[in-house]
Amino acid sequence: MNKSKISMTKIVKYLRELSIIVAGVSITVGVGLWVNKNNTKKDQKQYLDAIIIELENNAKKFDNYAKFLQKQVRYTEYLYSIHGNSSNSDSIEYYVITDNNGCGIGFSESVTALFPTNAFEMFKFSGAMRQIENKNLLQSIWSVYVCIEMAKLNLDRLFQIKLDEMMKWRPLQTDPPMKNFYYSGIPYTMVDFCIQTSEYIKEKLAEFEEAGIGKR
Repeated sequence: MNKSKISMTKIVKYLRELSIIVAGVSITVGVGLWVNKNNTKKDQKQYLDAIIIELENNAKKFDNYAKFLQKQVRYTEYLYSIHGNSSNSDSIEYYVITDNNGCGIGFSESVTALFPTNAFEMFKFSGAMRQIENKNLLQSIWSVYVCIEMAKLNLDRLFQIKLDEMMKWRPLQTDPPMKNFYYSGIPYTMVDFCIQTSEYIKEKLAEFEEAGIGKR
């Protein structure tokens, strides 16, 4: 066998081995990319599922808080009904108390902890969020959480006004209690914040469901 034929055989063998190695590397890389892509989609789904659950819970909580605040509204209506005359002690005793029937005359607490956004906070700082290609989806998620934060901010601000009025009323003990705050219409505004926020959350949840996003 001549030398040229031996050399050609070695070259063919080398190229064959090289092609096998290249093919193996390509398959490995391809499988790795496929696994990473699937893991990313799985992570995205888990975060989105958590967000959907969080939004559903917050919608219910805003509905319940609107009912809780209705006692303030009823007290306002009671004040209108007595036309600035002296209040009835039994009625005042009912409206003063904060219980299962609702928010008392002087009740004023921050609502921040009542409407959590933990799932969204985790999503914001995750790599899964950066991988989402649907920018309209991201915008919708951001908008609904901005709505929640604005509602919490406004409710806290109005509760602070209520607390300030309570501190003014306490040394004077005028009758009926805190009539300036309740005549202002703020109790109605607080209920409206809760109802409107709940409705907006539900509207976005309906859009997400229609788009096949989350919990499927």
